[in-house]
Amino acid sequence: MHLSEAHQDLTDGKNVPKARYYTTGDFLDMITALREHDPGAASHTLVGLLRMACEGKATPVEQTALRIAGLGEMDGQKLRLTHTAQHLLGRYSSGDYDGNIKSGRFDAANDDAPKEKTAADIISEQSPELIARLRIGGVDYMIGEIPSMDMLVFHQMDDPTGEWKNLNNTVAEGWSQVAAEIIAQTRDTTREYIRMHMIHRRNIDAGDNVRLFDLYGFEWYIRSTDGTSADVRLSGRDDWLPVDMEGIADPDEQIGEIAVRALLTAFPTAGDHFKRDISDWSRRIAAGASVMPAFNL
Repeated sequence: MHLSEAHQDLTDGKNVPKARYYTTGDFLDMITALREHDPGAASHTLVGLLRMACEGKATPVEQTALRIAGLGEMDGQKLRLTHTAQHLLGRYSSGDYDGNIKSGRFDAANDDAPKEKTAADIISEQSPELIARLRIGGVDYMIGEIPSMDMLVFHQMDDPTGEWKNLNNTVAEGWSQVAAEIIAQTRDTTREYIRMHMIHRRNIDAGDNVRLFDLYGFEWYIRSTDGTSADVRLSGRDDWLPVDMEGIADPDEQIGEIAVRALLTAFPTAGDHFKRDISDWSRRIAAGASVMPAFNL
């Protein structure tokens, strides 16, 4: 692959990138640009820490993520970094603005640095205040709030453990964003997306005991040999791979489940390949969530 002339200055002439130097702001800008290609390129915690380091501020979502991680705390209306966060920024840097450069890349870890509470610690110490019931696709979730952290938590109503889990999004970001985050935490969105959108191409003769499936032009074949086992190959490839049939009692009735397993066997990175479509689909589901205020429960 040839590099364009505009990018020649980034290499040493042998298509090997030159060593370059980056500031915290450079990384923040790079991650922001990278998110246009991959929305999940970096967590809100990382971006928030970088933004606090170079701009002294963070977005509401990033502030919540930093507080959940024990890296930020509110001082009135302003977020400030905890000792742990300041220690991280100080340790993983080459020097300071006064020109004092470290002799080594890292200082020795400060084992005496105070340990910050995790989100699980906070949830266990403070009883969430119920604020709403959120229904997503027929499943009900209780939504609570920990006022001291301005943090939302949730648990599935039919979950016997009743375990509360924290959310990065708050009501300020909207209930659709909250619902989308719950979907991502509680469901295998890759499998569900494949199952809902794939098509069994029954009108095409793919061969004896062979079935063809299609997911927006991405095709794979399933071959049944003795009625209890199956192999899969992707379109354009010759190699067949065995499909895990554990728990499949009736292959004909459970062909949809077999097809999903088959695709993930032959194409393990399907989740990454269809990531943007899966994300859009999850948001569409989240947009249909219904909310009932706690005082109506």
